[in-house]
Amino acid sequence: MVNFFEHQQQARRNTGLLVILFFLAFALIIAAVTLVAAFVIGAVGTNGQGDYQLSWEPFIWVSTIVGGGILLVMLFKWLQLKAGGKVVAEHLGGTLVSPDTQDAVERRVMNVVEEMAIAANMPVPAVYILPNESSINAFAAGYDSRDAVIGLTRGAIDSFSREQLQGVVAHEFSHILNGDMRLNIRLIAALAGILAVAHLGRILLYSGHASRGRNNKNALPLFGLGLIILGGIGILFGNLIKSAVSRQREFLADAAAVQFTRNPEGLSGALKQIGAREHGSRVQHKNADEAAHLFFGEALSHWFGMMATHPPLAKRIKRIEPHWNGHYPEPRTARSRSEKDHVKAQPKPSALNKLALLALPSVLMEQAHSPRQAPKLVHDIVLSQLLDEPNKALKDLAPAQQLALVEVAVPALRQASEADRLNLLKDLETMANSQDLFHWGLYQLLARQLLPKARFKETLDNDQALQVTVEALQRTDAGQKVDRQALCLALNTCRGWSPKAKQTLIDNWLTTVRADDVISPAERQLLAILCACIEVPLPDEMLQ
Repeated sequence: MVNFFEHQQQARRNTGLLVILFFLAFALIIAAVTLVAAFVIGAVGTNGQGDYQLSWEPFIWVSTIVGGGILLVMLFKWLQLKAGGKVVAEHLGGTLVSPDTQDAVERRVMNVVEEMAIAANMPVPAVYILPNESSINAFAAGYDSRDAVIGLTRGAIDSFSREQLQGVVAHEFSHILNGDMRLNIRLIAALAGILAVAHLGRILLYSGHASRGRNNKNALPLFGLGLIILGGIGILFGNLIKSAVSRQREFLADAAAVQFTRNPEGLSGALKQIGAREHGSRVQHKNADEAAHLFFGEALSHWFGMMATHPPLAKRIKRIEPHWNGHYPEPRTARSRSEKDHVKAQPKPSALNKLALLALPSVLMEQAHSPRQAPKLVHDIVLSQLLDEPNKALKDLAPAQQLALVEVAVPALRQASEADRLNLLKDLETMANSQDLFHWGLYQLLARQLLPKARFKETLDNDQALQVTVEALQRTDAGQKVDRQALCLALNTCRGWSPKAKQTLIDNWLTTVRADDVISPAERQLLAILCACIEVPLPDEMLQ
């Protein structure tokens, strides 16, 4: 049997080594540019014996200007990309799928994305479709879960079966949960800084044309040529390493998707459908090259294999399905099977059945999908203990059902009118000091999705954050009061941790709730809220 956990560990190790190599190469490029500039301005010269001498004061000024200039370019690019996945999706020609869409194909896609989000214990991301792309592909974009989007080409949603669509969406969710989007933004920003070196060199090289003459001793064109060469070398090796990082993250996302869905055939079947088509996963949009590393499959053709942003298709399939015979199936459309057949074919038991097992009333699901009705629904769920006349339709909902409805409603809340959204947030602030810990947690989850990030910048040190969350679980089990303000700061802290650090945190939480061999309903509810607020899937044993 394939050890997908081992594949994930290997991909993480390889990624770490490549990222270190990337930034080492980046530092060397800056050092080389600084040295060339120092020669031009005379900071490096020779003495009477022909030995090189370095004048430290001008050298420090040069290194500060060069490093500062590159960092400014990187910062500008980073801020540009940090605007959110919505910007990337629209840049690729994507159209937003309304959460209350009545189109059968779009509804099917939204249902699968909602299933994945609930199974992952996170708010439902926005979904975009690239209507003019007939090839099979998908992508995840954004800086974190609050601005993440899932995108699918028209060819993908018309071709995949339900289980294949689940496998691909799970692959994209793993990019969100593993922090790949944040890593991609940082690598792109670093490459933009190196590209700026080459652009500056081109400007300086052509500046010599304006001052050509027999006795012209202008050294700027020569300096410009040096920058072009150094920048070109930096861009080449930077792209090589970035592509290698991207390939490792694709292996990691494949392994994580299989672990998540418990259905290797879904993901391998999706990859086979790409191989079965003439144009495979090629994306035709003019901006595809800027986002090639974000896609599920290779979006561009590469004559040089080391520049490929994805591993070879056959190699990915073999990792998932070692006994594959190498033959691709005949291309087919998803409509060759009915939706009932798709659902019936879903492997059981599966974490993906969580949404179905919750048996949420269809009327409430319709309200959660509606930008007009979702604010009132969420208002009534979170403030249910404070209302004089509670919503009767919500009276018998279990906490797990309430959490799922809130997570499903997030896309509709983002599309609600500004007045409705602001009124909702104003009303929900009454929960900030509530003693009802579960509904306080729902407020925290919504606030982190809808309010500006600046509201959650205050943090604790890491050890203190761990202690506060563990103590909250202990006090909840004992029926004691929990310090809400400290817990809020702890969540701010833990949300920014790496996936590996978050996994260690979850292990500590599980050890805490298992201490008396019984996981109480209150502990289960708080653990679900804590996991959702720091953007990690709920542990399997909590899904019971």
